Amino acid sequence: MKRSLALGLSLTLLASPVMATEKDTLKARQDRLSNQLEESKKAQDETDAELDITEAERDAVSTEIRVVNERLEGLSEQIAVQQEEADAARTELEETRDQLAAQGQYLESQKALLSERLRVLQVNEDRSYLQVVFESRSFGDFVTRLLTAQTIAEQDRDLIHTYMNEVERLETLEARQRTQLSFLKQKERELVVTKQALDVAAEQKRDLLSELNEQVELLELEKMSRAEEQALMNEQSRIIAGQLEAIATAEREAAEAQARAEAEARAKAEAEAKAQAEAKAAAEAKGQSDEKATASPAPTPPPPAEAPTNVSGPATSFVRPVSGYVSSPFGPRQNPLTGVAESHRGIDLVNATGTPIVAAAPGIVIKAAPATGYGNVVFVSHIVGGAVWTTVYAHLDSITVSSGQTVSAGQTVGTLGNTGWSTGPHLHFELHRGQWAPGQPNAVDPGPYIGY
Repeated sequence: MKRSLALGLSLTLLASPVMATEKDTLKARQDRLSNQLEESKKAQDETDAELDITEAERDAVSTEIRVVNERLEGLSEQIAVQQEEADAARTELEETRDQLAAQGQYLESQKALLSERLRVLQVNEDRSYLQVVFESRSFGDFVTRLLTAQTIAEQDRDLIHTYMNEVERLETLEARQRTQLSFLKQKERELVVTKQALDVAAEQKRDLLSELNEQVELLELEKMSRAEEQALMNEQSRIIAGQLEAIATAEREAAEAQARAEAEARAKAEAEAKAQAEAKAAAEAKGQSDEKATASPAPTPPPPAEAPTNVSGPATSFVRPVSGYVSSPFGPRQNPLTGVAESHRGIDLVNATGTPIVAAAPGIVIKAAPATGYGNVVFVSHIVGGAVWTTVYAHLDSITVSSGQTVSAGQTVGTLGNTGWSTGPHLHFELHRGQWAPGQPNAVDPGPYIGY
């Protein structure tokens, strides 16, 4: 393959001065690629450092969220215990209040009797004892009446004291229970407030974690894209080095061929001159007169070497990679996946899945593999009119060429598909004036070049 490429380049070099320009173009392109590769590596180092920092932040936030969640679980348990204790205290308080109400009802039922007895004890206490004495029929009856009166008085007093003591006890218990219930409710409120604050903090942490996860994904995607960019640039550099080597081989072979041709021409001229001198000397030796001597014709210079036909001359135009309608032209648009404004660096040609995709010009395949965003993609490097061009065929369903393969215009490189960041079957086609580079600064509108 390299030998045939070198021969073709050699023939091109002999046929046209385009190869000198092509060589300079390739060297300049190789220098730019080296600079861009260094810049991409530096950017990847920065991305790696930022990714490490972001991952560390994400891990720290994850730890904080775990701690907050554990604390929230503990608070939930405490709140549940407080609620149970408060419910129990509330129940006890209700029972105490029920007892107080029962005591009140009992007091109301005994109020008339107690009031009368209190009045009798207060106003007629001494008189009652006299009545007991004077109304007695005998001493035994007197003792019995006296003991009975004392017992009734004592029972009334005990009843009153017992009632008052019970009311006082219940009121004291009610006050203590109200205080305990108030304390429990206050503690429950504090726990609820703390939990609400932690819920807010946890939600903020979760939002931050979500943002950090998105940043990590973007940085990982950027890292992947950088690696793919570098692989693509390395492959372009490898192909350019091969092209320069082929040109150098062609130049060397052309120089050797020219030297051989010049040596053969000189040898032929010298042989003819020697033959002419020998013929002249022989004529003079035979005594031929000067009048009859015929002057030998001047040596005829060798005809110039015939320039060979340019069998691999540079392409002068591009062919359409696939038929179909343009669903998204080159230039500003809303990204169909994200809705964000962007600059579309190619055109989208819609057709059925599996439709053959062909190379737009002769060239060498730089990359033929899946890539982030592009899906299955083929990159081809071309020399068109002595200048470097690069075409990109993305979202392919299948790839039918391999990296480093030489392709001709119209040769199938894959089939139309819907891989990568795509919303439907189509070919995303890019045309770059020069090499493909990160950020696609060399992209031009392919439409005018392929008849759209």
